[in-house]
Amino acid sequence: MPLILQFNDDAPQPGLSGEVVFSARTPPSVRGSVTLTARRPVPISGEATFSASRPTPGVGSSRDIEYTTDLTGLPGLVLTAEYRHTGQYEELTVTVDGLHPLATPTAQLRLLARTGTGALLGELPTRIFSAATQEPQLDTGERQTTFVFRNSFDPDLRGLRLPELIPWKLNPSPDLCAGPRQEQNVGELVRGLFRERVDAAFRLDDDPLQSSVWVEGRTDYSTLGKTPQQVWEETYGLLGMVLWVAPLDTGIRLVGTWPQPVAEGSGPVISADWRLTDLPQRQWYQTPRRLTLRGAERATDLTPDLLLDLIGPDPARTELERELYPNAEWFEPPESSGTSTVQRGYRKLGGQLVSQVEVTTGDVSVQETVDGEPRVRLLYGVATGYKRTETTYDPECQGRPISQRTETRGWGYDLQTTLGTFSVPGPGLNITLRTGDLVAEETTLTTYTYSPQGHQTSETTTTRRLASMEQAGAEGDLADRGPLTGREYITQTITQTWAPMGAGRWRYSSGVSGQTLVPVYDAESREAVRTVALARSTPDAPRVTDQAPPSYDCRPYCEVIRELLDPTGVVLNAGDAGLAEEREISVPMLRPADLTGVAGRVLAADWHREVRTFTVPFPVGYHPGSWLADGRVQSLTIRINAPDDVVSEIVCARVDTTLMGPGSAAVEPLRADPNAGRALMLAGAPGGARVRLVTGWDPGTGEAITEDALVVFRSGYPPRPGDEIDWQLIRGQREATNARR
Repeated sequence: MPLILQFNDDAPQPGLSGEVVFSARTPPSVRGSVTLTARRPVPISGEATFSASRPTPGVGSSRDIEYTTDLTGLPGLVLTAEYRHTGQYEELTVTVDGLHPLATPTAQLRLLARTGTGALLGELPTRIFSAATQEPQLDTGERQTTFVFRNSFDPDLRGLRLPELIPWKLNPSPDLCAGPRQEQNVGELVRGLFRERVDAAFRLDDDPLQSSVWVEGRTDYSTLGKTPQQVWEETYGLLGMVLWVAPLDTGIRLVGTWPQPVAEGSGPVISADWRLTDLPQRQWYQTPRRLTLRGAERATDLTPDLLLDLIGPDPARTELERELYPNAEWFEPPESSGTSTVQRGYRKLGGQLVSQVEVTTGDVSVQETVDGEPRVRLLYGVATGYKRTETTYDPECQGRPISQRTETRGWGYDLQTTLGTFSVPGPGLNITLRTGDLVAEETTLTTYTYSPQGHQTSETTTTRRLASMEQAGAEGDLADRGPLTGREYITQTITQTWAPMGAGRWRYSSGVSGQTLVPVYDAESREAVRTVALARSTPDAPRVTDQAPPSYDCRPYCEVIRELLDPTGVVLNAGDAGLAEEREISVPMLRPADLTGVAGRVLAADWHREVRTFTVPFPVGYHPGSWLADGRVQSLTIRINAPDDVVSEIVCARVDTTLMGPGSAAVEPLRADPNAGRALMLAGAPGGARVRLVTGWDPGTGEAITEDALVVFRSGYPPRPGDEIDWQLIRGQREATNARR
């Protein structure tokens, strides 16, 4: 309380003097102030006497504080005790008189303190401790026993093994192309897990993963066989959050929180008059210079249209379109060699090559001796070959062929052949050929069979081909000869079979059977008079091999080539405020849109702190996580040396913005490793491939930072467009790691 003393200035005053008495109800200290003024400059001197109505209590005094110390359930007289709450557990250490090596007590603690006038100073509500963390510790010299109790959720958090809780692990989607992928929200799973399987009321002080999800086939996860603590560490624990135990009287027992405050808060004021010790401290050396937070990969459905947009203008654009689109029909440019020209056409359906045709044309020279004179006829640009293949695929396994039919045609030419025409019905080619006499229509039919387990069991190929021709009037004049026609055909069958023998071995057998034309000779004249068909078989001996039969991809055709997964992340640069080493965190299910906000909270949890540690001569019940005017409580320790000697030590912390606040950290794009990585192949190039190379992630735009680059292949055939290539920088050149000798 201030006191103003005024004096009449009619007569000079040599000085001022007075006595002021202050009284205070709150020990252990008294504060006051006196203001002395004079109407004209004169020497001023004075004294103020401060006194308390009762002595300031010391640590062991009980004259001015009334204590209620209730610590029961122990097998002997309590000598000393210490209650400690660090956030993750409550611990009670009690030393009692006597030796009690076999005792397993249950302790009950309640502390209360009032002033001499009956005002409540502080209280620790009733705590019950039944779980010991170690055997009783005996001091035989002093004949004392120390018990250490702990209240925590470790038995449930670390001892409980979980079943599978991820939905697609229990019921996978039959086809990820058919509909949306299954998702599991991270926060919902964690909250449900702790509320239903851990015997505790649960609350999240902050939920930075509230919109983060695991996605089937993309960001996979499993809870099978894990403990609740493991699930926490693999989710919120990745960000540095912890599980704290709140006392029973709060109604919340388990709290997910940041170990250090990330925002400002307020709470009750504990007067400095009551503080026995008060130590403020700054902690500046835990703030990282740079914090990198990586999130879930940004997924984009890579369709043929999108891939072609990424490819842009390219010399092989037409070829790439044929390769990427599932349905297409085309022909290749003619290939010439000498006087022969080969043309090919193709058809794709559902991503499979179902039909192809190959036509060969060229010049034919016919030579024959007639009446002893050589005769020559030149035919220009006539058909010399035709082959057409049709393949049928299993509707239940679109990549698995069940039959293949190849048809070939043969034309004969002689001196009197009249040229005709043949229209090629595609695919791709719609041309008309100039042909001679049709002498053969040969076919090859291949059938494939498979076991219920999916592996191929047999392959049978049957070929019917021309063996001899005939012609009416073959030995007559040219004008009397008829057209060339097929006379005799033979059939050949090739079989292959596979059967599993176990241990990766297969029984394989093959064989060839069919007809062969052999001449029949006249026994008397010794001349061949005709041919007959002889059926024969030449089987190969079965053998055991480790070479499995062909396997096929049975996944249904999907319009999406693959998911384009771009790495995401954000960098917060603390600048001169960062005094610790750089730190990097990866949270594979964190939504990219939340990167900047979550990174800010992580950095705030590591930011400079003002820490204040003080003691008061009475018990308090401010558990970690609660707020005082000095900051958020980090730990509480209550030492009991006697029923009337109780001292509480409280540690509080708050964000220190002396240098700057965590929100002032600069936001920078994530930069990818320039020496190695993975890239999306766009198109082949001489010696390598064009790729879409991701060099970073821009959190401002939410898009990957990319460039068009070249990856070199030392050997091997490059993958197809849309595949991913692993590369590394070797002697200044990006080189595919899977294509080196």
